[in-house]
Amino acid sequence: MADRGTPTPPARSVRTFCRICEVHCGLVVDVAADETVLKVRPDRDHPVSKGYCCVKGLGLGALHHDDDRLDTPLKRVDGELVPVSWEQATAEIGARVRALVDAHGPRSVAIYQGNPTFFSLQATLMSAAYVEALGSPNVFASHSIDVNTKFHVATEMYGLSLIQPVPDLDHVEMFVCLGSNPLVSQMSVLTVADAAGVLQRIEARGGRVVVVDPRRTETARRVGEHVPIRPGTDAYLLAAMLHVLTQEQPLDLAPARAVARGVDELVAAAAPWKPERAEAVTGVPAAAIRELATAYAAASSRGGAALYCSTGVNMGPFGSIATWLIQGLNLLAGNLDRRGGLLVPHGAFDTLRLSAALGLGRFDEHRTTDGRWHRVAGAFPVAALAGEITTDHPDRVRALFVTAGNPVHSVPGSDLREALPRLDLLVSVDLYRNETAAHADYVLPATDMLERSDFPASHQSLQLVPHAQWTPAVVAPVAQRRTEWQIFSDLALATGVRPWGTTAAHALPRLNRLLRRLPGSPQVGVDQLLAVLLRWGRRTTLRELRATPEGVLLPPTEPGSFLGKRVATPDGLVDLAPADLVADLARLEAAEADLSRPGVLRLVGRRDRRSHNSWMHNNAHISQPDGNTALLHPDDAAERGIADGDEVEVSSPTGRVTLPVSLTTDVARGVVVVPHGWGHGASGARRARALPGVNVNDVVPGGAAHIDPVSGQAVMLAHEVEVRVSVPTSFATP
Repeated sequence: MADRGTPTPPARSVRTFCRICEVHCGLVVDVAADETVLKVRPDRDHPVSKGYCCVKGLGLGALHHDDDRLDTPLKRVDGELVPVSWEQATAEIGARVRALVDAHGPRSVAIYQGNPTFFSLQATLMSAAYVEALGSPNVFASHSIDVNTKFHVATEMYGLSLIQPVPDLDHVEMFVCLGSNPLVSQMSVLTVADAAGVLQRIEARGGRVVVVDPRRTETARRVGEHVPIRPGTDAYLLAAMLHVLTQEQPLDLAPARAVARGVDELVAAAAPWKPERAEAVTGVPAAAIRELATAYAAASSRGGAALYCSTGVNMGPFGSIATWLIQGLNLLAGNLDRRGGLLVPHGAFDTLRLSAALGLGRFDEHRTTDGRWHRVAGAFPVAALAGEITTDHPDRVRALFVTAGNPVHSVPGSDLREALPRLDLLVSVDLYRNETAAHADYVLPATDMLERSDFPASHQSLQLVPHAQWTPAVVAPVAQRRTEWQIFSDLALATGVRPWGTTAAHALPRLNRLLRRLPGSPQVGVDQLLAVLLRWGRRTTLRELRATPEGVLLPPTEPGSFLGKRVATPDGLVDLAPADLVADLARLEAAEADLSRPGVLRLVGRRDRRSHNSWMHNNAHISQPDGNTALLHPDDAAERGIADGDEVEVSSPTGRVTLPVSLTTDVARGVVVVPHGWGHGASGARRARALPGVNVNDVVPGGAAHIDPVSGQAVMLAHEVEVRVSVPTSFATP
C-alpha cells in the first residue's frame, strides 16, 4: 500500500466485496494510477453490509502488496525452491502427471482445496475439475475439518449438501446458538452482516438469545444468556430437549408427518434421554434444560424460533448427531420453512436446482481405497488423505495438488506431514509459501481477491438477505500471479485430459480454451459463464450487476417455498431418520460415562477477530494478537498449581505444546481453550513466522481413529488433555 504519509489522490475508486468469510461485506478500494492500492474502506452504499466491515477486509490492500507474497512460479532444485517460468512449470507438471496416470491410473492424482477456494468462483469451478477431468475422484477439502457434519446431514435429510436452512434472524422470537461466536466469526454456513448487531436487535424487539458454549464468549458477554456446557456434549443436550418436547409436553406431530418420513424413529431416539440423565454428561442442570426446551416450544408456537450450531459443535465427537437433532427439532417444532423460523434461500440463480442437475452435492459411488469413506459435498475426508498416500493399494495417491490451503498446518496430528515424502509430486497453488509448500516440488503464485473478477456463487443459498453483487478485478495481477482458472485449465491441457467425460467438470478445461479466444483476459470466460447462469436464474443479469457495482437486493425468501417443493430427496420428503445417524446413537451411550468423569480437562479452540485461520497472520495492516494463550478456569488451575501468566504444557498422547496461560471464570470447569492456526516455523511469510505461538494441532489426535464415523469430519475438539506448569529443559529432572 502507499505510504500513509504521502497523500496520493486515487486515480479511481472501485466497488468490490470481501471474500474472507461468508458475509461478503461491501468495500470501496481506492487505486492510484500506478495500480497501487491506496486504501480499502467499507462501502456505506452496500445494500446489505451498509458500511459494516471487520479489520480483516480492510487489510486486503496490505495482503495484495505484501513483500512475502508469491510472485513467480518456483521449482525445487537440489532441495531449494528456485524461480522458473510458467511455461516450464506447466509443461513439467503436466508431463509428470501424465506419466503417473499412464503408469498407475487416474487415482494416483489428488487435490486438496483449502477454505479460500470456495470464496472464489474461478477456483471453485476449475480446481476440482482438473483431477476429475483426469478421471480421478480424489478431491479432499477443508470442509471436512470444520463443517462436514452439516453437509452430510443435509444430504441425507434434504437430498443435497447445499440445503442449509437459514435462521430468519430479522423476525425470530428466540434464537439458540450452539458452538458459535458471531461477534468474532460472523457465523458459518450463513451469510449475515454484523451478526452481533443482528442478535442485539432480537433482544431489542423483545426476543431472546441463548448462547450455549463451554466459554462465555465475546458474543455471550455482549448479548443474550450464556449456558455453559461440557465440550463435546451438545448432542446430549439436544436429545434431552427433544425428549421434553415429545415425551413430557408432546408436540402435534401431524404437520411434520405431512412433509417428512421417520418422525416416529426420531422421537424414539430421544426417549431415553431425560434431562436428569443429560445433566450428568453436559453439566447443564436438568431444570435449565427443561426451561430451554419449553421456552423454545413456546416461541415456536408464537413468532418462531431457531436452533443453530457452528464449528464448536461440528468439530466435536458427535457433530453429525447434533446437527441432525437440530434440524429435526426445528422441523418438528414447526420452524422450518416459516417466517421467524428458518428459510431456504433461492439466490440469483437456483443453486439447488443447478447442483442437482449437475450431480453435485449428492452422495456418489466413489470411496477411498479401503472402502470406508464416501465423498461429502464432493470431497473425501482430509483426515483420510495420509492413509491414501501411504497405503500399499495400487491406486494410492502419488501426486497431490494443494490449492489455497495449508493442510500440514491445519489437519490434526502428524500423519499427513509424515506421509508427504511418499509422494512423487506435490504442487502448492497459493498466496504464500506456507508449511505445506515447504514440502512442495512446485509452488505456483495465485491471484488474491483484488486481482480477479468474482461472484459469490457458493453462498447464494445461505443469505439472510438475498442479494447479488459482481466485482471486476480491482487491479491487474502483480508480477506473474495467475487465477486458479487459468492455472488449472493450462495444467489440464498440458496433461492432455480428454475433452469430454461423464460430468460437467470434464468439459471445463476445453471450454476454457474456447472462452480464452474471446477478446479480453482469461477471466472474461468466467464472466461469460456467469452471465449465462444469471440469465437462467431470471432474477438479475450481469449487465445489471455491472451497472450497479454496490450490488442489488433480490426478492426476499418466501416462507412455504421449500417443504413439498424444493426438497431434493427422491420422494420429496425430508428424511428425519437416516439409518447411519440412527445407528450412531449407540455412541452416545458408549461415551456417556467417559464424558461424565470429573476432574478431566478437555480441549476446545477459539478464534480472534483479527485473524482468520492462519493465512491472515502476515498482514501488516492488522495488529495481530501476540500469539496464542491458553484459557483455564482458576479452580482447575489451583488444583494443578498453575498461576496466571505461567508457561504451561498442554499434552495428549499425540503431542505437546508450551504456551502462556490466562485464568478466567469465562471458561467453564474442565475446559482448556487454545486458539488454532498459530506456530509458523516453516512458513515463508516472515511476519507470521516471527509471531510467537504454537500449533495446537500438534496435540489434537489425527488419522482414521479420530473421524466422525458418519460424516468423515475430523474430530478436532473435546479431546482429553493434561495441563501442567512447564519445566524449563535446563532444569528438568532426568
